[in-house]
Amino acid sequence: MEKHVFLRLCDMLKEKELLRHSNGVRVEEKVAIFMLAVGHNERNRILQERFQHSGETISRHFNAVLDAIVALADDFLVPAGPDTPTEILENPRFYPYFKDCIGAIDGTQIPAMVGLDEQVPFWCRKGFISQNVLVACSFDLQFQYVLAGWEGSAADSRILDSALTRCDRLIVPEGKFYLADAGFANMPQFITPYRGVRYHLKEFGGNRPKYAKELFNLRHASLQNAIERAIGILKRRFTILQLQPQYPFESQVKIVLACCILHNHIRRECINDLIFNDENLQNLLETDPRMQQDSECPTLGRNRQREVASELRTSIADAMWNDYQRRRRG
Repeated sequence: MEKHVFLRLCDMLKEKELLRHSNGVRVEEKVAIFMLAVGHNERNRILQERFQHSGETISRHFNAVLDAIVALADDFLVPAGPDTPTEILENPRFYPYFKDCIGAIDGTQIPAMVGLDEQVPFWCRKGFISQNVLVACSFDLQFQYVLAGWEGSAADSRILDSALTRCDRLIVPEGKFYLADAGFANMPQFITPYRGVRYHLKEFGGNRPKYAKELFNLRHASLQNAIERAIGILKRRFTILQLQPQYPFESQVKIVLACCILHNHIRRECINDLIFNDENLQNLLETDPRMQQDSECPTLGRNRQREVASELRTSIADAMWNDYQRRRRG
């Protein structure tokens, strides 16, 4: 985080009266303590030595800043609106085919620390204890929605079901949809790629798509890549999300939310941030084995909804393929 971005964050927390100076500790120092903890996973003992405060003081200020940043959620995690994103509107590869697409959605595993008697449901398929976090983002890499705290073994579709029905629910405007990977059910609000068809760019090996489904999957992957990049940037910037943090689980959930809020703050205040512009970021992205797995969600898996989503996907793929063929012949 660059200096002006850090100071803007401090000013915002003071303006909203979420943090204030206390005896011997200014707001800027409190935020610096927090940033070192989440950015570099610095332990309390190291922070004590660096800031010359007791362990209790470090812990108190960390938690105060954590709660203050989480309180900014409504300001930074803004639901998608009905307008077509600029990234789609200005790109003939995507417009008008994805004109009703408002973002991308996915789940990601964040290492967690829980008690021995709670560990079984938190073991994820990748072989470690984690919380499964559902995130949605815009195509300019800002998070729009975050639902943290689910056990690592929970299916993405089950978490999505919760996100759509809880009080702080994920809002999808009427007639709009998110792009999702094949770990989700194909539904009108969440369009997934075709299964059993080449998807990622590297699978094409420089060859052109051969039919409509391949072209759809290729362009779906190009847009869906936004959520993979956002997650990759988030984990790279905040080291605490790569390791098992030694905090109560309730705090671990808040830390994920706080890191997403800070991610959006940096994106807004510093569009040329080095990590956002890192061309090597692709090496950090997770490969997702769920592309070949089936996913069932009792609430979302109604046959009629699947039919509507399938018809929508087919209409997009056919229109895209017809225009693609016409341009090649021209």
